[in-house]
Amino acid sequence: MPATTLGHYAQHLRQLSWRDMFKYAWLTLLATIALKLLAPAGLRDSLRPLILVAPLLPFIAKDLAHWPDARRRLRAAMAARAWPRMLSACLPPELIGLLRLDAAMRHGFMAWLRRRPQSALPDGEAFTYLERGAYRSVIAMALLAALFELPLDAVLLPLFVKDEGELRLLHLLMASGSLSTLVWVLGDRWLVGRGCHVLGADGLLLRIGARTAGTIPLQAIADCRRMDGAPADWCREHGIARHKTLLASPLDKPNTVLILTTNSPVRLMHMGVARTGLDCVFLYVDRPGLLVDALHKAQRA
Repeated sequence: MPATTLGHYAQHLRQLSWRDMFKYAWLTLLATIALKLLAPAGLRDSLRPLILVAPLLPFIAKDLAHWPDARRRLRAAMAARAWPRMLSACLPPELIGLLRLDAAMRHGFMAWLRRRPQSALPDGEAFTYLERGAYRSVIAMALLAALFELPLDAVLLPLFVKDEGELRLLHLLMASGSLSTLVWVLGDRWLVGRGCHVLGADGLLLRIGARTAGTIPLQAIADCRRMDGAPADWCREHGIARHKTLLASPLDKPNTVLILTTNSPVRLMHMGVARTGLDCVFLYVDRPGLLVDALHKAQRA
């Protein structure tokens, strides 16, 4: 295969999100299970290890596609003699971001336990995104699911697992999963706080807990519009690549789009990863018309 073709595929893999990779991994798993069921009886046992390995192949491919970027980061760390950064330079930025996100959620959970007060909002006009959204309902459902999972596991697992050692291990795994879910849900709720973005003199401050944070200067916003469809459809209609967009919404479908200027210096933290080179940012706010009018008014002023 020519090097240019490999480079094209590597570039495409680098632009795909990890959510897309999870979809490909799920499809790979289904295809492997179907292959095992359709294979002759003599080959089914030999295909069993493939079921565990096949879903990992998309993630391995994406990790290898990031190797040119990792090599540049590694050289920069070696030149700066930043030896502790050498290991993280070889890892995908999304994995490092996930670790940062997990640490932030745990920090938020400890702040919730200590009943630490929320930090004051900066000066400016606030635009909420929790009053009419589904975030609070989803948080309540997640808490109920995590709390009811433990008694359900205690009742149902002994009906299917008879080995005492395996049963204790499964109980431990289920309890760990439920506790981690509680930590993330309560930590995220504390970090989200009052749930609002703030339009000030310096620009639009985005604050969605540990998920999305940063300030977009007013001069970097070319336009602000309301939207009704899906972000993917909007990108196709306007010819914008998906990897140059950012979805800053807690859980709801975005209803506002910020179109950024060409080569804007905007730098936002999203899921623990610094995002630059963006063309647009999709937002959900409770009153999108007020945000659009306020931004246009601020730009005219």
